[in-house]
Amino acid sequence: MESQRGLRRLPGQRGEPRDVGLRGRRGVSAAAFRPRLVYVYDALCPWCYAFTPVVQALVRHYGDRFDHEVISGGMVRGDQVREIGGEEEARELRESYRSITSLTGAQFGEAFFNNVATRRRRLDSEPPAIALAAFRMIAPERSQLDLAHALLRENFWEGGDPTSEAFYRAIAEKLGLDPEAFLDAMGTDEARDLALYDFSLARQLGADAFPRLYLQTAEDYLYLVSRGYSAFDDVQRIIDEIGV
Repeated sequence: MESQRGLRRLPGQRGEPRDVGLRGRRGVSAAAFRPRLVYVYDALCPWCYAFTPVVQALVRHYGDRFDHEVISGGMVRGDQVREIGGEEEARELRESYRSITSLTGAQFGEAFFNNVATRRRRLDSEPPAIALAAFRMIAPERSQLDLAHALLRENFWEGGDPTSEAFYRAIAEKLGLDPEAFLDAMGTDEARDLALYDFSLARQLGADAFPRLYLQTAEDYLYLVSRGYSAFDDVQRIIDEIGV
């Protein structure tokens, strides 16, 4: 986990896929551009589990002043995809996550640790990233934070397996989505392509660890307002200093 308490202006992000957050917004004039919070997270990231409620609170606080968007970071991909499980690994995770709880107050569910201890699971960031892409496809009017929060909670509190169909069926039901429509959307090439595009956007932003929160103030201009976990008051202060 990294901390960020100052402002950093990122270089202009032009061209594909550098223009983060511009899905469907080509040709928007500078005068019409609406600032937005751009949240780069990963559904397998325990610090993101702690930080997502902070981002949700920021969105509520700023209301209509900002749009917001969630980008899947791709924390576990390629040769990093692996299986975990067993009592020793569960003990190590419990010990490691105590520092997150101590700093942030986030509580991890006993079901999570119990399921790690008693069954094997595969760590792979692609399935939940595909789920976020599918959510955008079938519920474009909904906040992407709803889905990100649900993915994280189903993993780190309920102890679900993010590579299983049951995991996404449960999330769809909790969010009031049609489970079959959600799973069908997840099975499309379009959803996978959008997930891979997210990973590319995250790399272009320099988000090599998670979470990251940016404030986009123009089509090609962003501020990094949180590198890693930050408390609400700290991020609010940084955003207010930008003066959008």
